[in-house]
Amino acid sequence: MPTDAALPHDVDRRSTSIDEAVAFYERVYDSPDINVGRAVGDGFSWRYRAVGDDEVTVGTSSVGANRWGTVGQGTGYVLAWATAPGLTLDSESRDPLQMQPGVPVMYPVGRDFAFEALPTTQHLIRFDSDFLESVAAARRATVPGPLTFTSTTDAAHLAHLRGLIRAAAPELLDPGTDRDRRAALNILVAESVVDAYDAAPTVDVALFEGPATMRFAQEWMIANAHRPITGTDVARAAGVKARALQATFQRHAETTPMAFLRQVRLHRVRAQLVAGDPTTTTVAATAGAWGFAHLGRFAAFYAQSFGERPSETLRRGQRLG
Repeated sequence: MPTDAALPHDVDRRSTSIDEAVAFYERVYDSPDINVGRAVGDGFSWRYRAVGDDEVTVGTSSVGANRWGTVGQGTGYVLAWATAPGLTLDSESRDPLQMQPGVPVMYPVGRDFAFEALPTTQHLIRFDSDFLESVAAARRATVPGPLTFTSTTDAAHLAHLRGLIRAAAPELLDPGTDRDRRAALNILVAESVVDAYDAAPTVDVALFEGPATMRFAQEWMIANAHRPITGTDVARAAGVKARALQATFQRHAETTPMAFLRQVRLHRVRAQLVAGDPTTTTVAATAGAWGFAHLGRFAAFYAQSFGERPSETLRRGQRLG
């Protein structure tokens, strides 16, 4: 059955130009540092094919030369596996990951990482952050948040994941797959990844006890903290009037919905500062990305919550790394 609208992600790029390969993969991997060496054997070619919607994109990348560089943090989660040995993730860390042929692994999350690769083909499944975090939260009966993953999985989970991917791949790679069918497959694959790699949301803000509408409002604010939302938006999402929601928060938590949202955003800023590189990460840009327009007030709120200036967190994160 044909889809009722074109997919937002349907890419098929290939050429015999190393310069075109570098420029393309720097966009794909959100990186200014992708390097491609000379071709191994006669001639050089590369191809990148990807199909998907705003939740899940599946694709294949093949480059006929050695390559190395940095993969950017990006905005999603990536599951990948290679068809042959010779691909190393996090190659400059104390514990680099040597990808084994046919064995899926999760890309490191929350930071840039270095890689090295011999000529090989790599298959990838990219998950939208909000989508996978929501699936994991439902699977774990908790609220959505940034995910952590185990680096390996057991044989049973691996076999289930590989079997599910093989079964779903033909339909996921077909741009004509019906939208509802694609959505169902997206959830099946996402749930299998969550189970295989023990994906756990990092819930760094405690929820206040209260009526169901109050819990829903808190969960909704956590899931949408990156958006420019207002108290009216929160109340509308919870299905109540803004004044009623305000009174509920005051009665049960002695705070306001927007004060709760501010704490969520402060914790998100803190997580990014801890993982950030002081040579490229700035406090102002990170705070601004989470809706803090006034840097002075943000710094005061931050110090009150965490007992240190945001710049100190950024420097300390580098020492811990």
